[in-house]
Amino acid sequence: MGTAGRNEPCPCGSGLKFKKCCGSVLRQSALDEAASAGLPPNQRSTTVELMGLPGQHQQVHIVNRFKGDDPRNPVPLQGAEGDYEVTFVLARPGFALQPEGKMSFANGLQGDSHLAIVKPAFTPPDPGATEILVDARTEDGDFRFTGYPNPKGFLGKIVSAPFPANNRNDAEQKAYRAIAPALSNWSAHLDIPLEIVQRETKELNTGNIQTSFVMPYREAPFAVAPTQQATNEFRGYIGLYREALNSSSSVYQFLCLYKIIEGLRARRTRLERAARRSGGAAPAVPAELLPQTDAEIVTWLNALFPVHGDWVAMAVQTAVPAKVRGRDVQEFVADTLRPLRDNVAHALTEPSGELTVSADELLDVHSVNNWLTLTRCIARRMLKNDFPGEFLPYLGEDGVVRT
Repeated sequence: MGTAGRNEPCPCGSGLKFKKCCGSVLRQSALDEAASAGLPPNQRSTTVELMGLPGQHQQVHIVNRFKGDDPRNPVPLQGAEGDYEVTFVLARPGFALQPEGKMSFANGLQGDSHLAIVKPAFTPPDPGATEILVDARTEDGDFRFTGYPNPKGFLGKIVSAPFPANNRNDAEQKAYRAIAPALSNWSAHLDIPLEIVQRETKELNTGNIQTSFVMPYREAPFAVAPTQQATNEFRGYIGLYREALNSSSSVYQFLCLYKIIEGLRARRTRLERAARRSGGAAPAVPAELLPQTDAEIVTWLNALFPVHGDWVAMAVQTAVPAKVRGRDVQEFVADTLRPLRDNVAHALTEPSGELTVSADELLDVHSVNNWLTLTRCIARRMLKNDFPGEFLPYLGEDGVVRT
């Protein structure tokens, strides 16, 4: 596959001509992957196959390669210390910027929001204004952002001026901490949502970028085994599960899924105590351990999701991260998920009645996204163990659907 021409848009997504930006070719591995996906280097969007579990937050990296022994070639995938630029793309809640299953880099998106900043949506004091500027100061330093409108005049994208960071993840977090208070301020004053749906970080030294997106949910056939009327208990849990999946907020999803886990843990304790008082045996619960090997993870997932394709390596690796494999599920819930839930809950229900730290920082979205998929899997595993006659009774532990 050939590289972009000197006068074509740079494949890093900067919007500049190739000769004035990276002036490079993509690493051959990236070119091979792009070729296999039918993605030319200068294309802004593509249709993606499911690389992880549906609803999972993912990242795509574009890595440039420079001629000869250029010192920028060995830079690690996550980036190195230097200057970065971060772009935040906004959308109106409930209105997707792309068809489902389609992803685009930021330069291929117009973005959208309810905030009118220029003509034709709004005539500012300076009728010739074409953008807005936002200055912010945090413990990380001073930041400047430029807000760009879509063709209708509504705020669509916010782009940072270059600033120093240790790597791309560090840059994204610093930029988010800086811009989030402004978005929250506008949202509160004007009573409008301002939702960031995509973050894209560019390392200026190399032109390498990473962009984030959420994997779409699979379409599913109406193939649910008939069951008797669900019990009141079970209806409460599955109602929370649907509430989680209906939300685009990863924090709210996590709270709903954790509430399922927390409720089932309390239910088990109640049933054990009742059994002891009556002299009977508590309901047996299978051993709950996080699988260790890739093959075990595939079997584990097959028993939890009746509709799925082949579990690709990325889905397996991110469903159960290496550092927690083999752990007892309830120990993991107590050691990792419970503190995360407490941090999020304290940001929303701090008993002191007074907020002293920005909720934008306390809501630790990065950590929530890291554990959200595994939290969903654990909730499904516990539901299947505790309600075997109501939740997936037709799906065997080997993943085979039994009629």
